[in-house]
Amino acid sequence: MSAAMTLEEENQKLKQELDKVRAERDKYKQLFDVSADALSIIDLESSCFIECNSAAVQMHGVENEQNFLNLSPAQISPEFQACGRPSNEMAREYITKTVTEGPQVFQWLHSRLDGTVFECLVSLTAIPVQGSTLVLAIGRDISPLVKVQRELELALLESTRFEEAYLHEKEKFEQFVDLAPIGIAINKMADGAFKFVNKEFSRFTGYKINELNEMDYWQLTPEEYAEQEAEQLTRLQESGRYGPYKKHYIHQKGHRYPVLLSGIRIVARDGEEQIWSVVQDISQQQEAEDTLRRAKDEAIQASNAKSEFLSNMSHEIRTPMNGVLGTLQLLGEENNSEKGAKLISNAIFSANTLLTIINDILDYSKIESNQLTIEQVDFSLALIAESVIADMEPVAQEKGITLALNIEANMPLVWIGDPVRIRQIMMNLISNAVKFTEQGSVEVSLRESERGGLAGLLIDITDTGIGMSKEAVSSLFERFTQADSTITRKFGGTGLGMSITNNLVSLMDGNIRVASSEGKGTKFVIFIPLLKSKKAEVKLAEARDIAIPDLTEKRVLVAEDNFVNREIIESMLEKTHAEIHFAENGQEALALFPEINPDIVLMDIQMPIMDGKEAFKRIRQINSTVPIVALTANVMSQDIRDYRAMGFTGHLGKPFDIQQIYRCLTVHLFS
Repeated sequence: MSAAMTLEEENQKLKQELDKVRAERDKYKQLFDVSADALSIIDLESSCFIECNSAAVQMHGVENEQNFLNLSPAQISPEFQACGRPSNEMAREYITKTVTEGPQVFQWLHSRLDGTVFECLVSLTAIPVQGSTLVLAIGRDISPLVKVQRELELALLESTRFEEAYLHEKEKFEQFVDLAPIGIAINKMADGAFKFVNKEFSRFTGYKINELNEMDYWQLTPEEYAEQEAEQLTRLQESGRYGPYKKHYIHQKGHRYPVLLSGIRIVARDGEEQIWSVVQDISQQQEAEDTLRRAKDEAIQASNAKSEFLSNMSHEIRTPMNGVLGTLQLLGEENNSEKGAKLISNAIFSANTLLTIINDILDYSKIESNQLTIEQVDFSLALIAESVIADMEPVAQEKGITLALNIEANMPLVWIGDPVRIRQIMMNLISNAVKFTEQGSVEVSLRESERGGLAGLLIDITDTGIGMSKEAVSSLFERFTQADSTITRKFGGTGLGMSITNNLVSLMDGNIRVASSEGKGTKFVIFIPLLKSKKAEVKLAEARDIAIPDLTEKRVLVAEDNFVNREIIESMLEKTHAEIHFAENGQEALALFPEINPDIVLMDIQMPIMDGKEAFKRIRQINSTVPIVALTANVMSQDIRDYRAMGFTGHLGKPFDIQQIYRCLTVHLFS
């Protein structure tokens, strides 16, 4: 009985122990199943899964636990790991270490049944059970963490690069500021104290950098700039910038020197307002500008002196030249002998040659000083060309050469340009061609042409004259130049004509080409861009001959201080039957005017006591309609424009001939 009770009690006790074991097993099984980590158990002998939880099933994309247990460990890993080694090989190494060395924790690439690969943190623990070894594998999907980690690594790498680049740029900027060839300074807005200056600023102020950092900009600024500084500070506050403006700094040694400043307003991180400025020492620049200004003033004075001298010389030469030409012309009309007429003709030719030389010198002077302007008026090219040919025809006939003019049939009749200068160009070239041609011909052709999209005039002048060498052609347009010294001795001339011609063509935006061969002649081709006029025709400004006007009962007041010119004018107008009154200066003319009530006044400009301009003004106060013509040796374009601007009715330049004074009186008394 006692033994039976003991056996029953022992069974009961074993049952209770078994129930506890089962309860513990169920508890751990439940914990195994509900774990968020993927848990699986591998039997090393069979290399198969013998247990897994639902997290393992889900992580690997398997339908259920049984399907997972049917898989081998190799089926849930890609063939190779991230390092490039085979997964099977690395798995055996980790399991061996787990058994021999203890638990292993490592990062592993796992795969799902659909083939996708993901990062996993794996922990392996060896568990000996009844003489065999099991391995507990705990896996956690760390793909999101790895992604974040990689992004952080990239961000850190990028940040490192930015930091390196920033430090590099900062170093370059600091080096640039420190070595910049211009002064750079930072000042407090509140009191002007220096917070930073570079080496250049230190150099031109004469102070050391540490000395400047204990100063403010007021210590460098003269007191008289206080108002100007206040204006710049106001501008800085309103617009955020100031300058550029010039002022003077006070050097460390006490002298003053000019600087150019500009700057901006900056608010620092701590909220302090600062002025960032660039300052340039312009002492050398100012000195150079002053030198250049003085040189320019001297050049202008020299140019004005030269122009004034040439103008005065022109006036002083033209006034007696008027007497010479006028006297010769009158003598020619009175002389009946053939020999006397020849001598007078030669004298007139020589005087006109001298006048041409004077005009060349004046033209070149105006071109050289940029005082020559190109007019834009309607003109007839045919009439100009014909007048030049008419002037040169007697010379050509005397030499026995042919002078021909060919004008393109359908060429426009009227153009817009400067007829005086175009005539001068044609006269220079045609007269040269005639001068240097001893036999044969000079042919002039005019036609419409186009160059570079511009319409214009093409002048072709071809002669059979002495021609030129290549060297002579290359220097043809230089001033005071002719082919050789014998040319000047044989044919005369100043050597300015071709230079003036070339400059006139250039002023009109044209071009001139030359082809020549010694002994065979020369060909000039000139292109001048011109606008076509809408007018059908234009009369030549001056006819070649005019009948003696009948000025009976017409009163002419002549103000002229030169007695020779008074006598010439009186003789020239004798056949017109005009009533002529002379005054030797402007004051006499002013006194005579109300007495004789003239129909026209010929007014010299440069006269003693009262000049022609003043006399003109006072006469205009008495009579605003009577024609008053400037009778003067001042013949520059600007002079003529000035007289017209003053109100003079016309201009008659000295020297003048009978035809010109007839024409002047006819135009202003009868037109």
